[in-house]
Amino acid sequence: MRRLVVWWGLAWVVGCDSAGPGLTEAVDAGASRDHGGLDGGIDVGRAPDGGQDAASPDGAPPDPLDATPADVGAADALPPDAALPDAALPTCDELDLPLGSWRNPFDSPQTASAGDPHHSAVEPTVNPGRGFRFDGKFAYGTFSEDLEGETVEVWLRPRTPTCGAWALFGSAVTDGDGRVGVEHPGFMEVGQWDFRMRVPGDNSRAVGRVRVVPRGRQAVVFDVDGTLTIGDREIFEEVLLGRDPEMYVGGPAVVQRWYDQGYLVVYMTGRPYFLNPSTRAWLERHGFPEGPVRTTDSISQTLPTEDGVQTYKLNWINHLRDEAGLDFEAAYGNATTDICAYALANISTDATWIIGPHAGERCDGFAAPHALVDYPGHLPELDDLPPANP
Repeated sequence: MRRLVVWWGLAWVVGCDSAGPGLTEAVDAGASRDHGGLDGGIDVGRAPDGGQDAASPDGAPPDPLDATPADVGAADALPPDAALPDAALPTCDELDLPLGSWRNPFDSPQTASAGDPHHSAVEPTVNPGRGFRFDGKFAYGTFSEDLEGETVEVWLRPRTPTCGAWALFGSAVTDGDGRVGVEHPGFMEVGQWDFRMRVPGDNSRAVGRVRVVPRGRQAVVFDVDGTLTIGDREIFEEVLLGRDPEMYVGGPAVVQRWYDQGYLVVYMTGRPYFLNPSTRAWLERHGFPEGPVRTTDSISQTLPTEDGVQTYKLNWINHLRDEAGLDFEAAYGNATTDICAYALANISTDATWIIGPHAGERCDGFAAPHALVDYPGHLPELDDLPPANP
C-alpha cells in the first residue's frame, strides 16, 4: 500500500492554528523527513505490551495494527539480567550481520529501490512476566512504499547489567501494509533489552529497546516541538532548508536532572511515526538522555486538535499508567493540547510546566500549570528533586 506522507504536512499547516475546547489555540505537531540508515527506527504500531492505543467508540483504544501477521515464529527468550541504573548503561556494538536474501527476489528489491528505508518499531515498556509483541512497519522512499510479504527477523540482546550477545529471537512476514509482529512471552526481571527488526534482503532494520520496569516506576513526559525545540515549525526548516532545529537553551540539563534522579524520561511528540528516526537523532545530537520516543500511529493523530494530538497523548499516557504501571510525576509541553492532555490524564497541574506563548493558559475545569520562562531559570527549582522510587 502506498502512503502519500506529504498529506501530513498539508494537514499540519491547515490545522496548526486551530483550538481545542476550553482553549484559545492549539499547536503541537511538527514535521520532518528521515533519510534512513541502519540505525533509524520509526515508532509505530501497537502499544508496548501488544495492547491498543487510540480511542474507539466503546472507549477502549483500537488496534492500530489491523492485520494479523503471518508466519510468526519465536526462539527461546533470552535470559533476563539484573538491572543497573540508566546512567550506568554500557556502550554496546551494533548488530553486524552479512547481507541475507529476499523472500520475494523480484518484488522486494523493486520496493527497496524506492529510496531510503523508513522502518519503524514500537519500544515496549512492560512489567516483569508480562508478554508483549514486537510490532514494526517497513517501508522505503519519500512516498513510503510498503514492503509486502517479506521476512523480518527479530534480534535481541540483554543490555543490563552488561551487553550480551545478539541472538535471533524469531521472525515474521510483513502484511500488505508493510506491518509485522512477533509475540514475546516477557522477561521475568527488571532490565533493558535492545532489539533490531532486520530485513535480511538488504540488512536494513528498525531499532528499539524493551524496558522492563516495576509497577510504580516514576516517569516524566516531555513534548518535543516547541517544548525542547524553540517552536513547532522548527522541524520544517530541517526538512525544507536542511537546518538543525534550534533547541531551547538549558533544555538538556533539565531533562538530565530528572533522568539522573532515576525517573523514566518519556518523549511524547505529535510527529507522525515516519519521523521517529529524525526525532531520535535530534535528541541524541543535542545531548538529551535516553528514553522511549513515542510518535503518532496515524496522520489524524497529528492534528493539533482535541480529537487529534490531544486525544493521542491522553490515551498513551493512560495506557502506560494502566498497562505498565508508570506513575507520571511531571510533564512539560508548549501547546494547548498538551495542557489539556496532561490535566485530563491526572498529571498534577502543580507539576506541569508550559513554555512558549501558551504559558499561563489552562484547560477548562483545571488550574493553570506553571508558566515556564526558560530552562536555565527553571533548573534551580529542581535542586531538591527527590530520587525516584527504586
